[in-house]
Amino acid sequence: MPTLDITEYIHLDDGDYQFVEKSFGYVRLRKDSDGSYLDLHVSELARRTVGMVSSKVLNTVTPVTPRTLDSLREIDRHTTFVWSGHIQEILTGQHPDRPDTRPQYDLGSTSQNERVTAKIAELRAANLPASRTSIMKKISGFRSQGAAGIIDLRHARTFAPLEHLDALVKDALCYVIAAQANKSTGTKSRLISQTKAELLKRHGNDGPPLPSTTSWYRYIAALTEGKHTTRSAKTRASLANRPTRAFAMKTQLLPGMELQVDSTPMDILVKAPSGAIVRAILTIMMDIASRSIVGFTIRLVATKGVDHVALLAQTLTPAQNRPDKSKHRQAVQALNPQAELLSDEERQSLLDRQPFIHPRRIMMDNGRDYISETFLAAAQKFGIGVTFSAPHTPTDKGIVERQFHTISTMFTQHLPGYTGRSAEHRGYEVEKENLLDVYALYELFDDWVLKTWQNRTHSSLHDRLNPAVKLSPNEAFAASAELTSTLYIPLTADDFIDLLPSEYRHITTTGITFANREYDSPELHSLRGTRSRNAGRKYRWEFKYDPYNYQAVWVRDSTGGWIECRARNEAALLNPHLGERSPVEPSDRTAVAITNAAISGVHLHRALSAAPHFVEVDENDDETAIALFNPLEN
Repeated sequence: MPTLDITEYIHLDDGDYQFVEKSFGYVRLRKDSDGSYLDLHVSELARRTVGMVSSKVLNTVTPVTPRTLDSLREIDRHTTFVWSGHIQEILTGQHPDRPDTRPQYDLGSTSQNERVTAKIAELRAANLPASRTSIMKKISGFRSQGAAGIIDLRHARTFAPLEHLDALVKDALCYVIAAQANKSTGTKSRLISQTKAELLKRHGNDGPPLPSTTSWYRYIAALTEGKHTTRSAKTRASLANRPTRAFAMKTQLLPGMELQVDSTPMDILVKAPSGAIVRAILTIMMDIASRSIVGFTIRLVATKGVDHVALLAQTLTPAQNRPDKSKHRQAVQALNPQAELLSDEERQSLLDRQPFIHPRRIMMDNGRDYISETFLAAAQKFGIGVTFSAPHTPTDKGIVERQFHTISTMFTQHLPGYTGRSAEHRGYEVEKENLLDVYALYELFDDWVLKTWQNRTHSSLHDRLNPAVKLSPNEAFAASAELTSTLYIPLTADDFIDLLPSEYRHITTTGITFANREYDSPELHSLRGTRSRNAGRKYRWEFKYDPYNYQAVWVRDSTGGWIECRARNEAALLNPHLGERSPVEPSDRTAVAITNAAISGVHLHRALSAAPHFVEVDENDDETAIALFNPLEN
């Protein structure tokens, strides 16, 4: 520690002073020029003293601090403390690990020179190298800085990896590395050869001396850190588009201030209603302030603007205000016994805790489906601002981009049909697993959002007074909901239906036929066989349908209201034995043989004899055989 000699003049920033007295934490000084007195706290005295030698330069032999011990390896730290014990025994006569004082280190009967000689002999007897010079150096360091003063600086050395790199070589190497941004990934040896060619091009035979092979690889490792120069080409191109500046943190304090929306193919195979096996496309809308997933759609084809209108309708309408779909969920559960949907009671309790977030601004990319007039008009109708991200800048909506990875690891990978994130991670014959249909995938994801995601603590959501406390999306919404006095009212069921996709059909004696299903209602009696007033649609009646609920459609009547029409085969879809039926695989020759046998009247056991393991049915029950391959069309 630095000290002041109070018998000498003390040099402050405004002159020379003499020490008078000290009381508690204050000192009194007398100015030499005019005899005035000055009372200072010792903290101010330390700041105003001129020529005070810093503790960092008191010992130039070992310029380290006690915190340097934390940066050492465990073995080097242990060696330092072992040496500390030996040095203490030389200086004090007492080793910290020994209860008694040994005669050869007794301060009363030995000199320091004799104790050093005894320590050298002791260490050499234990096969530890020691010399008088090294021990005296450690004694000097210990006296000035304690145990930190005897650290072997070779183990605490820091150096710049590029300090010996020639400036001309560095410039050429940086040029070659920057040129790799949009090229296919190569090796470090390619960078070396291209740099040599660049130096030859620039300087000819007068170029600087080239580093050794080992130095080349060390310099390349330092200059390509974080650039993925010899790794992922996709990541490298993305990093190259990032501006070279400090990034400001953008924090949203209120729910709804910014919602980010994006789409991506899911890493899972599902069964389409046609029987085809396809990958589903997931679109989510996520609130930034609370990290809540406020809406989502799952489609089997490329999304369109009308799909995002349905997403907006879902966001603006709580599930309690949408048409009831409990029977639809029952049918989905019956058709997908491998899926475990939430019960109606548990789902309702979770819905009551689900936050309603009215979007004020939506951040999205420049895809044609997002910039469609249909979606923009819907957003404008509800007073929602729309912001487009910069081209080739996924970081503008980085939170929703990262959320897709979270969904894959926390949700998708636990389902049958999971394909992995790439062909390298795909399993064998995934398409032959017990796949879900797209309706089951939608309901399972909805349940996962309600039960798991919204109630799971998030690493980016913290209590503002105690950042160590993590919050879930529901808790974050509850904590910030009191910050605003604006009360947004959600849409009603009629408003939700009005935002659903539209189709047009004639109303016949059996109701409406749509997607190979028939829908009817007693309230359609007055409209059967009549024409609407819509000449542009050939006088057909408009109706709305929910892509995620095939149990009902809604017909617009002549007064502008909605008539709910239920599926005519609703009872058959809820057949308790429906889950035991095995849908047909169109390419399976055995299935085709069984169907043909049932239709043509050939005894069924002849077809089954070719593959008795395919399905178990009563060979005398032809109706059951036919129904097995048309579970939704009876």
